[in-house]
Amino acid sequence: MSVALITVNALAEGMVLANDLHAPNGRMILARGAVVRSAHVRMLKVWGVSEVDVEKGGEEITLPEEFALNEEELRRRSDEIVDSYFPPAAYGDDCMRELRRLCVLRTARKLKEGISLPELPERGDRPPQMPLRDGLPLEPISPYTLVRNEVRLVSYPDIYFKIKEVLESPVSSAAHIGEVVSKDPSLSARLLRLVNSSFYGFPTPIESIPRAIAIIGVNELTTLALAVSTINFFRHVPERYVDMRSFWEHSLACGVFSRILAYAKRKPSEERYFLAGLLHDIGRLVLYRKMPELMTFALRLAVYARIPLFRIEKRLFGFDHAHLGQLLLREWRIPETIGHLVGDHHDPFACEHPEDAAVIHAADVFALALRMGTSGSWFVPMLEKEAWKTLALSPASLESLLVQGERQMQETMNIFFPQREAGV
Repeated sequence: MSVALITVNALAEGMVLANDLHAPNGRMILARGAVVRSAHVRMLKVWGVSEVDVEKGGEEITLPEEFALNEEELRRRSDEIVDSYFPPAAYGDDCMRELRRLCVLRTARKLKEGISLPELPERGDRPPQMPLRDGLPLEPISPYTLVRNEVRLVSYPDIYFKIKEVLESPVSSAAHIGEVVSKDPSLSARLLRLVNSSFYGFPTPIESIPRAIAIIGVNELTTLALAVSTINFFRHVPERYVDMRSFWEHSLACGVFSRILAYAKRKPSEERYFLAGLLHDIGRLVLYRKMPELMTFALRLAVYARIPLFRIEKRLFGFDHAHLGQLLLREWRIPETIGHLVGDHHDPFACEHPEDAAVIHAADVFALALRMGTSGSWFVPMLEKEAWKTLALSPASLESLLVQGERQMQETMNIFFPQREAGV
């Protein structure tokens, strides 16, 4: 028997694995000798496996041709779209230049398929005017006042804390955890969608809550509970300020890329990185709720100045959404390790653990560059060179990383926002 190393895209039903197959985090996925099925292929793509060893028969295995951009007009239009939101300095940085190239290819593919793309708001001929009240400019509120006046623990959806309470009890059991989860229909539905997704790849449906908890483990369960609680709490932010589905799409994308980067760096507790990515822009929702007029002005000014929104926030308020988010998570008694990653995702080397904050920083840049939803900022910030160096990834590794992230996002969005659900 001879062995051929092929890409997952070339994997077909009926092929036989020549060696044991593991996910990037070390988990055994399929054993040597397994016959490949279509469900296996989907699962491998979700897990980020790019190549596999298969037993080679008499026929040569041919690889599919990569997407090629031949139409000059399509390329020109794609370049224009990406240039409208990418920083000009990207041309001078190897990583950002490669990221831009991949975004141009992705944009061209979407244009070719007739998929609508978000349009940059009109810049206008003159800068927007500062909002006034009684003839005087509005004054921003301190971040501490915002947090104190925002949600208190008693008003925060408490399924996350109920699960934590059961877990910390010396007499808790799997049955107790299952009972708590079963009382929350939203969490129960998403838990079952998660465990039945191709991320786990079980051949038969899992319909029992206790069985689902046993499969994913308590760490991932608490992550899911906090995500569901937070999404549900902020579901009524006025749409005139932010599209909440788009907001959570961006947040989930950042969480997914954070988890992938954490896997790649073999960092422990990857759920922590997913949560930090999911919550990285949570402070911006507080700003939309509490200072809508000033945030509207900030959004328009960021478009006029063509710079990322967080830089306008700092100039206008004296703090940005990242700092506000960290304060809010502290108020909610979310672990400080997550709060620090949220607070420093735009400035990772101000963090106590810059190599961890660099993960969230890079994930945010990737999600913005790929236009995976938006929290209000149209422009992609530069990826800090030191952050990329800390991650020790080459520009050549970007393509497989982004493709893996897009595939996992399809699953993740379906877990939290299936097509049959209306609104957020």
